Amino acid sequence: MTISGFAAVDRVSEAASQLRARLADQTRQTSGGQRAATYAGLGADARRAIDLRSEVARHESLARAAERGEARAAVTQSALSRISSITTDMVATATALLSGGATQVSAAAIGARSALREVTGMINERFQGESLFGGADLDGTPIPGRVEDGNLFAAIKDAMKGMPPGGGTALRGTMRDLGASNDPAITPFSAYATAAATGEIEDSPASVPVSEGGAVEIGLYPNRNAGATPSKDADSTGSWARDLIYSLSVIANLDQLGTTGGADYQQIVTGALGALRAGLSGVSDEAAGLGTAEQRLSDSRVRHNDLATQLEGQLSEVEGVDLAEAISRAQATQTQLEASYRSLAMLSNLSLTKFLG
Repeated sequence: MTISGFAAVDRVSEAASQLRARLADQTRQTSGGQRAATYAGLGADARRAIDLRSEVARHESLARAAERGEARAAVTQSALSRISSITTDMVATATALLSGGATQVSAAAIGARSALREVTGMINERFQGESLFGGADLDGTPIPGRVEDGNLFAAIKDAMKGMPPGGGTALRGTMRDLGASNDPAITPFSAYATAAATGEIEDSPASVPVSEGGAVEIGLYPNRNAGATPSKDADSTGSWARDLIYSLSVIANLDQLGTTGGADYQQIVTGALGALRAGLSGVSDEAAGLGTAEQRLSDSRVRHNDLATQLEGQLSEVEGVDLAEAISRAQATQTQLEASYRSLAMLSNLSLTKFLG
């Protein structure tokens, strides 16, 4: 393109313009460390850069998911640990009750009510607004209301109050059956939890994705076991949570029997003790299973972080520049541009007379 009408000036001006554009691009590279501002500037490497960036994002997302899962599992473990501690204390209390005594029964009843409130509180525990023991019902409350104000507690109280002489064995079985009941008029659990337990609705526990199509389950249920093997103890309902709730309700109402000794009393206390032990075993099993899940999540987090780091290195090789080399090129271009400006200035100062002369 003709600028001045003089071919030499035009050539130098065009060269200076190209050098300015090149220097601007090289300056951007040295400041940002990137070969190009857009994928188009990467030429044949654009497709690879896009694929690598997508993979980095995927691995980073899975690593974050695993980290969140670990945090949730840790809170669940804390709740299980507290439930285990409470139950261990109540096992000791129930064992001592076998020797009878009105004073012991009264104190145990008070302790059982307190334990019942705390155990149900743990089962209703939440993490970041989501229920830990709600199965797929993350927004609901597994045990709405206080158990001691509910129908299960009242039914146990009435049954114990009405026990006929020699009815200890039958009442022991009745206590277990009440604890296992899914009757909406009896169970303390939410309508959702009850429907899930009876198979009316599909209820998958909360899980964390760790790969394409792979996930680690970390959620638990309020009225059935997740990872724990159902107890085969005669006094167990097959659910650790049900076992704990009904056995604590029994101990809380022991004073309703009208006796603190004898065969019938022994039957009821032994049944409650069996359920407590079954519940404690179930809690331990759930904690162990959750511990395995936590380890898998930890391994997944480390693995995905490592892969993301490796891929970022490959992406840097594709998109990035060697900073020292880029600076050297920019300096060379700067030198050329300055020389071009000097040449242009000299040519511009030539008058037509000097040029012809």
